[in-house]
Amino acid sequence: MNKDLKCYIAFIVLPAIALAVGGVLFLHGEFARQQEGIQNWRKIRGEFMGELAQNVQGALKDSADGPARIKALLDLRAEKEERVKGVFLWKKGEGVIWQEGVSEAVRAAFPTNAKWHAVGSKSMSMKRGWTAPVTNNANLAVAWARPASGEVAGLEVDLRDNLTGSDPRDLFAAGTCIVALLFVILLVGGLLLVRAARRARTESARKTTFIDNLSHELKIPLAVVRMKVERLLAGKIAEPEKLQAAYRTIAEENGEVIRQVDDLLELVRTGKGTRRYVRAIFDLNLAVDEAAAALRDRFSPDGLEVKLAGGTVRVDADPDAVRQIIRNLLDNAAKYAAAKGPVEVAVAHAGGWARVTVADRGDGIPPNERERIFERFYRIDNDLTRTTGGTGIGLCLARCFARDMGGEVTADARPGGGSVFTLELPEVRHD
Repeated sequence: MNKDLKCYIAFIVLPAIALAVGGVLFLHGEFARQQEGIQNWRKIRGEFMGELAQNVQGALKDSADGPARIKALLDLRAEKEERVKGVFLWKKGEGVIWQEGVSEAVRAAFPTNAKWHAVGSKSMSMKRGWTAPVTNNANLAVAWARPASGEVAGLEVDLRDNLTGSDPRDLFAAGTCIVALLFVILLVGGLLLVRAARRARTESARKTTFIDNLSHELKIPLAVVRMKVERLLAGKIAEPEKLQAAYRTIAEENGEVIRQVDDLLELVRTGKGTRRYVRAIFDLNLAVDEAAAALRDRFSPDGLEVKLAGGTVRVDADPDAVRQIIRNLLDNAAKYAAAKGPVEVAVAHAGGWARVTVADRGDGIPPNERERIFERFYRIDNDLTRTTGGTGIGLCLARCFARDMGGEVTADARPGGGSVFTLELPEVRHD
């Protein structure tokens, strides 16, 4: 199991699951506690209202006038402020003497007219009492008393089971949803981590393959150089022509080693974003012609056809980087397609873009591989690539260079068989 995956499970998944389970148990306990409180309240609220009506009567007993009664009612509301929402003092024939916080439902239930009575069976001829529900509101009640003939004073009371206004079941459901969301997040995170681990393993395998390929690519020219140098030191090559050929071989193989090392260094620079480009305006025809001339000996005599555009095709780019892009594309064609037919290199104007195409008649590239071949260290796994040298960084460098200069490198199928690699760079128009 991947080390990162183990850490994720040990330090994130398991604690999160424990927290989620603990949260569910806590919410369940809280729900049970609130439900018990609600049941207890439903059992005692009748007693509470009766006691409150008695308190109203007691508070008004020694109140001689309206101001004293109002003060007594306000004091009583302050004691029971959790549930008491409004207070009132009404008088027969005069209507409202004073009220505060009284809802429209209570005012409608206790009309201030000649027929003093409460809703329900409680007659206003009684000294005190309570009424619930008020109209259609099952959670609204009134505790009242008659401090004097023709007067009624009382408190508007909220009888809801849960004064916060939230149903415990809603709280529990919301908590459960949060926990479920936590599980989903953990699951998605785990899947992403597994996917990242797989990518890391793939990348590691590619790097291992790259190191093997690079070792092979360097070993061959170094072995050739060593062999030639040993023969020279042993004096086994004396004729001037053979000496020149040996020196030429050493130079060529040494150049191949340097090119491989340079490609590796360029890959590191592009990966870090430290690659510097020295831009200049130049003719793309010349860059293509020079790159083709340098690699012509990799092809058969009639195996490389170069078609330059009429007139100049000017681009503002790094000439060395552009030549390396073209060399990499030609090198790719030389390795995998030179034996299957001629390779055509063409330069053209393309509506504001300067375009270079390298078309071959090789085996072609499967559609699902046409983007992956530009990834670092990636090589198509088939018989041809297994028997042909390469490190899997040439096309990656080509695309990186092109994009850094505002262009692009793509791969497509060639009509009739084969592949077409296309380099596009912004063209500089003539003044």
